[in-house]
Amino acid sequence: MKGEFSDDAKLKQELTNRGYTNLSRLGRRVLQAQHPSWGVVTIKYAQAVKHRHFLKQEAEFLYSNSNYNWPEYCDYFSNQQSDYLVLSHISGITLLQIQTEPSKSNNLPANWITLLERSIHQVHKLGFVHGDIKPSNIVLTPQGQVHLIDFGSVIKNRTLRSELRFESYTPRYSTPSSVLGKFDDWFALAVILEEYFDQFDNKSSSKQSFQYISLPSRYHILLRKCRS
Repeated sequence: MKGEFSDDAKLKQELTNRGYTNLSRLGRRVLQAQHPSWGVVTIKYAQAVKHRHFLKQEAEFLYSNSNYNWPEYCDYFSNQQSDYLVLSHISGITLLQIQTEPSKSNNLPANWITLLERSIHQVHKLGFVHGDIKPSNIVLTPQGQVHLIDFGSVIKNRTLRSELRFESYTPRYSTPSSVLGKFDDWFALAVILEEYFDQFDNKSSSKQSFQYISLPSRYHILLRKCRS
């Protein structure tokens, strides 16, 4: 792996010395491991200033807001100008994986949209905005639960974009608004659902048991309002 933490051996040795075992890579700057106290965990790490900023931002939010429908904070530590965030591991598949492999759409619970909306509402009730809702940040578990992950872009509701030290968002699911608020999360969800329902044939048998078989009208209205 080139770039940040190009030497995986040193990284794994650092974590092994701290009691982590069964290390495996989940993605860029993300590992899965076993810990004697917390069980299976996800370890996110960063070295660049920008990435450390987002990692700390996520850590602070999760530390202050536990027992919700997102990963639990376990630990945060630094070593040799590198930061590590340890979270409870959520096992499942992402909505992006389902979009990439349509055969996995049967793993979606019938009320997955409602469950996802509830997760977003939870963030908003705390006075925050997730800031980067996209298919890869939505995890669906075998137990029929829907979780939001990756809170590196989380910010207070009604934050001026000009006040951000760094920005981290996905243009496809973002608005050009100068003030970031709840609407931005709902717009992102609307685009995600629009893509989903456009991709999957409404007559597909895998969708007949779903709560919705087409984009809910409230999201049509939201998209039209933003795009007009």
